Amino acid sequence: MDKNTYYETVKNMAVEKVLNKYCSEQDPARPALKKLLEDLLDWFMLSEREIYLSKNDNDKGNGFYERKLATPIGNLEISVPRTRTGGFRPHILPEPYKRVDESYTELLMSLVINGYSETTLLNTLKSLDLPYSEDELSRIKNNLKNELDLFKQRELPQEAFALIIDAYHSEIKDGSKVKKAACYIILGIDMDGKKDIFGIYTFFGKENRADWNKVFEDLINRGLKKVLVIVSDDFLGIIETIKAVYPYADHQLCLVHLQRNVRKHMAKIDAAKFNKELDKIKLASSFDEATEKFEQLCNEFKDKYPRFINAILQKSEHYFAFTKYPDEVRKHIYTTNAVESVNSLIEKIRIKLGGYFNSVDVLEINIYLQRENLKQTKWKNPVPMIKAHIYDIHQLFQLRYFTQTQNS
Repeated sequence: MDKNTYYETVKNMAVEKVLNKYCSEQDPARPALKKLLEDLLDWFMLSEREIYLSKNDNDKGNGFYERKLATPIGNLEISVPRTRTGGFRPHILPEPYKRVDESYTELLMSLVINGYSETTLLNTLKSLDLPYSEDELSRIKNNLKNELDLFKQRELPQEAFALIIDAYHSEIKDGSKVKKAACYIILGIDMDGKKDIFGIYTFFGKENRADWNKVFEDLINRGLKKVLVIVSDDFLGIIETIKAVYPYADHQLCLVHLQRNVRKHMAKIDAAKFNKELDKIKLASSFDEATEKFEQLCNEFKDKYPRFINAILQKSEHYFAFTKYPDEVRKHIYTTNAVESVNSLIEKIRIKLGGYFNSVDVLEINIYLQRENLKQTKWKNPVPMIKAHIYDIHQLFQLRYFTQTQNS
């Protein structure tokens, strides 16, 4: 084995070792980890320059220069901020020509995992002898908090193809107590097929209809007036809530949640048969065909499970609303999996933090950082199948709202 091959092998082994420490090979966040670290470093350095310029009135910002930072997880592509005098250099960067070891990677991962945890970050920075005062660290963190606030208040598009909504349940420290809380996450798909988080809303206590009303009221106040389809789980009262705020939208109840409920309420053999037939109904050519076949399926089990069957029969139009759309689009709107994948990323952070978030800000900052990363990676381009049917979707949208408005 020649020297270069040996070096690459050793480097790749080091990368694998560090990545395996923080995420498994199957972890969907793994390919995007480097990009997230790059974004965090860029943000940290920019905040440092602001602090420097506030203390040096005779100097000015002067753009950026691109460089690569070699770390145990591979080369990071970063944009280092400059000043006119050249007297500024970010403390977060390692010393020139100094080898970046795993302790530096620990700092970067601390930024990823803790997001806004003051004590953990401060201790990490001090352990690496980085010269941040508590006031400077507070200012850097406040810059990110301000970004979060602007994100939460930003104007939304007037129209959206879909909202995929869910409440993430966690525990959050409030004063001296750790309390249960629900964070309502709204993942939107715009009329061009692009995904983004439209809103993050955290309330202490259990998920409830009153808080969902507040969430939708804020979305409308920020400009979102028309939606084609909303996807949710079957939370008590959510059907009536959505009907009140977006009366012309289709409301799709997560079909995966239905199949889980079937397994919960039926005997194992019956549940397996019911869900197998449900998978076939998913492929129906039209909404009418799907609801008709669903009714026939339910009738087979009605005598054995009358209460459960009657309950789901009443919601059949919501379980199969996705069948009103082109075949290639349906897989994006029949389940809440898209927003639940965001929840799973946050859940891993919660576990690493010891089981709870130190504040609402810690939780929401971490969601915001994940959103920034997804916007640069998985969500960078429009959903291909939605983009391919964009004309049909626009036509359906115009027909829906024009017809309904005329009739009302």
